Amino acid sequence: MKKIRLVANTVVCNEECWVWYALKSVLPYIDEILVWDTGSSDATVFIINSIRSQKIKFRSVNPTPNETALSLTRQEMLLKTRANWLMILDGDEVWPEQSLKTILKFIALRGDKFDSIVVPSLNCVGDIYHISPPESGKYKIAGKTGHYNLRFINLDRIKGLHVENPPGHLQSYYDSKNIKVQDRNPENIAFLNAPYLHMTHLTRSRKSKDETSIFWRGAKKRHELGMRLPKNFVYPQVFNIPRPEVIPSPWVKRSLYFCIKSSLLEPLRQLKRFLM
Repeated sequence: MKKIRLVANTVVCNEECWVWYALKSVLPYIDEILVWDTGSSDATVFIINSIRSQKIKFRSVNPTPNETALSLTRQEMLLKTRANWLMILDGDEVWPEQSLKTILKFIALRGDKFDSIVVPSLNCVGDIYHISPPESGKYKIAGKTGHYNLRFINLDRIKGLHVENPPGHLQSYYDSKNIKVQDRNPENIAFLNAPYLHMTHLTRSRKSKDETSIFWRGAKKRHELGMRLPKNFVYPQVFNIPRPEVIPSPWVKRSLYFCIKSSLLEPLRQLKRFLM
């Protein structure tokens, strides 16, 4: 069986609430993580440096005040990645062990026949106990619509892989023909039932000024009641291991204020989904 080298690319800025969990959740399953900080003003850098692992290759780089600057940083990181497979990992994504085991087994047995792997994301709202319902997801990949994300790319199969954001588009990974990876032959895109927790709608830095300093983060904030995860849902093991005092607990439940505000906004959100 071919030896597979899996490397994660992670660009962060003001991610102190979740970055420790994100990195620790994947460390046992990858060969290396390139973690580049683009100017954090909170405890993000301190937290990353507190994780003692030779797998983490940390750098402080120039700030990314817009989508173009962020895509250039990701492109530079990609050029320094030496791997068979790339994992795209954000600082607010925490992975259950079973999901990563499922993906690694698939790569080992059938990965050479696929360009990429798409998985469901469980987008938390208010706290880690509630998620945005699947029907609210609008991402469209290979004929499927929902809370899906392309998170693994086969670097051996896709030539000329690069990151850019053409005018009017968000950053994406493209091949040598400037086709988005997710728009390539759908038969070569594997959809695996290997979800991860995405904290994109939760607070990611404890001070408001650190949150609002990120150019795109305000649009991610969401007051939504969502749906409760099943009682038998297996949370990432990293939530239960000892953590430094600077790391906030993931088990804090959403506030009454959040629930009241979400209840008031819910009818408007439902109407918007109906009209779209």
